[in-house]
Amino acid sequence: MQTPLNISRSGPYFAVFFLVALIAFWPSYLSPATAPTSIYTHGHAMTSSLWMLLLIAQPLAIRTRRLGLHRRLGKASYGLAPLVLVTIVLLAHSRISGVSGEAYAIQTYILYLQISLAILFGVSYALGIFTRHTAALHARFMVCTGLTLIDPVVIRMMFWIDPTPTWNYQWFTFGLTDLMLVVLIVLDRHSRVGRAVFPAMLAAFVALQVPALFELTAGAPWQQFARWFAALPLT
Repeated sequence: MQTPLNISRSGPYFAVFFLVALIAFWPSYLSPATAPTSIYTHGHAMTSSLWMLLLIAQPLAIRTRRLGLHRRLGKASYGLAPLVLVTIVLLAHSRISGVSGEAYAIQTYILYLQISLAILFGVSYALGIFTRHTAALHARFMVCTGLTLIDPVVIRMMFWIDPTPTWNYQWFTFGLTDLMLVVLIVLDRHSRVGRAVFPAMLAAFVALQVPALFELTAGAPWQQFARWFAALPLT
């Protein structure tokens, strides 16, 4: 008999990923030699770190049968998840406001990355909460919130190694994210409940990756949105 995927074992994997994130952000953010950064960067770093810690703690609470702790952490996420989204938006706005020329062109591309990942995070979390009474569905959607962090973490390590690439690093970081989803699909194929989650989320991830990979963000629709967004009085 084939064993279904046990999502409650995901905690240690997210713990390793959190350590990788600390290494990735050391030269650009955590190092004492780093130039002072904005309050929006600090806010985003704090909320994202807390979310990663939540993804470590929640499955561990299930595995140790501390269901009360799991529920309290779940309720805390009602406040934390919106803060993650708010800090993404504010950071994106702070970086695109007041820039021009080549810097603006780069920021419109980065804006798409930030907004698309925020959408994937928000949809994954919303579906996780909507299905919270079906553990198999809830756990899988919550894992998908963590997969949105692969690109920003891994790409910083790549820029650390080679800050002047001759190709779009998103092909690797998005590919790695999609590969993780494919691995989860394969591991989850024997589960009776929830195995449609990862294929559906893979389709959503790929759909939002395409504009960045094929330079569609340079088109008029996204450029018009970027100008509107930059003009908002947010930061």
